[in-house]
Amino acid sequence: MTELAGAETEMRDALRRLRADGVQRLGERVRELVAGWAALQPRRPWDAVDRARLGELAASAHRLAGAGGTFGFPGLSKAAAPLELLLLGLRDTPSPRGDRLRQASAQVEAVAAAWAAGSAGAEEAGDALGQASQAEHGEPIFLFAEPEEQALLSAVIANLGYGVRRASEREVLEGMLPESRLSAAVIDDAVPDPLAVCRRLAGRCPLILLAEDSSFENRLAAARAGVEALVAKPLEVNELADWLDHFAGARAETRYSIVIVDDDQLLAAAYAMALRQAGMQVTSVSDPAQAIEVIAAAAPDLILMDLQMPGIDGIELARVIRQTRRHLSLPILFLSAEQDTQRQILARRLGGDDFIPKPVDLDRLVTLVRLRAERARSLRAVMESDSLTGLLNHARFKERLVLELERARRHGHTLSLVIFDLDHFKSVNDNYGHLVGDRVIRGLARSLQKRLRRTDVIGRYGGEEFAALLIGTAPTEAHGIIEHLRERFAAASFDTESASFSVTFSAGIAGNAGGVEAEAMISAADAALYAAKRAGRNRVMVAPA
Repeated sequence: MTELAGAETEMRDALRRLRADGVQRLGERVRELVAGWAALQPRRPWDAVDRARLGELAASAHRLAGAGGTFGFPGLSKAAAPLELLLLGLRDTPSPRGDRLRQASAQVEAVAAAWAAGSAGAEEAGDALGQASQAEHGEPIFLFAEPEEQALLSAVIANLGYGVRRASEREVLEGMLPESRLSAAVIDDAVPDPLAVCRRLAGRCPLILLAEDSSFENRLAAARAGVEALVAKPLEVNELADWLDHFAGARAETRYSIVIVDDDQLLAAAYAMALRQAGMQVTSVSDPAQAIEVIAAAAPDLILMDLQMPGIDGIELARVIRQTRRHLSLPILFLSAEQDTQRQILARRLGGDDFIPKPVDLDRLVTLVRLRAERARSLRAVMESDSLTGLLNHARFKERLVLELERARRHGHTLSLVIFDLDHFKSVNDNYGHLVGDRVIRGLARSLQKRLRRTDVIGRYGGEEFAALLIGTAPTEAHGIIEHLRERFAAASFDTESASFSVTFSAGIAGNAGGVEAEAMISAADAALYAAKRAGRNRVMVAPA
């Protein structure tokens, strides 16, 4: 049941980000349509190039009519549908009448007005998904934006699953907002004196500033005004979604994993009890010689270590721990009554991160450990993630493959490695540009996140290649799962101003039969992938056992 609930949550998160991304593209299409029609007005009579442009605008209106209602803008769909017919009629009429031109202009204005009016679901996030998400996330996000941007930003935030409360500078200055702590506020820098708004809200809630200017000077001014996150414009929906989830998302209490290394078992038990009562998962080890094995098994967020232990001191043990690359960024907090500042500096230089003086105040211990573990987990997520997709990067994925193979050997589990490659991806970049190519890469990443289980491991292997570890899944079963995913992805379309197109992928699968090592498993999956490519692409093949 827990896995099922996790998969449902992951699918819902992927869907809400997809909806928000769709809303942003709607706004871009509306602006392009209005600007394109305005550019054609002074050019009459229209030549062949202008008539081709009319056809492109009609195609844009068609896409708006089809997508508006899907993303919570039924009024936009209603206004765009007749505009498509009007534009097609103008394209095919050598000398259009003045009343037809005025009618088209009025309909373009109606499309712009329908967009400016905002999403019919902006306050309730559009549908049952939004209502459920708003209930989970609690208090709404306060939005400070100029009227021309409120429709887009309200709809984006609503489709990310958060309630939206549009607020004004006057409400801030006159103290008209609720007295209780707010969940978060998004401030567009187009409002008058945005940093003054930030200063009045500082301390009330996390502040996210949307800024045209992302220079150091502006970031410093924003930080001094109490801003926790600055998102550069033009808006990147995924970055805004990450910050909203970070500040306001409803989550279960994070269970940080802590390893305590202390030869004094009584003290270690007291520390462990305090940390467990705070909701953390704790593993204690009293023999320093066993620490490496315990750390490898527990994969902790932080190590709490006594500085003075018999046979080996904490500095020496920290140096041993740092000999493994995956432990280079693992925080180590020393518990010590050491007063010698030179020795403290030496301890930090050789692997320690901070000191907690003995005797230890347990409340302070919990606070420091939580802060350090939270920071370490956030930094690790950034370091281990691919910047475009948010998936594991190549190096971290290979580390996880080694760990999962070790775990599978210990417990006798099956494991399948899948390597994916987008077919003819170079032609996508050549024909539509790299920005569209990036959209395709993000689209496959979202499909993998949405269709695979939360327990599976997904990474961007490089360029247009992806990889996934299907835990507890034999290659024959994995073939059926990936084949279904391949069919769904091939049926999806990607829209540009001039065309809609689809993309396929090929995939190779290898299992862990016979205690295969990581590199051999990768080679087998790679060989199966290239066999799929040679066989005509857009297919999934399994390597021989």
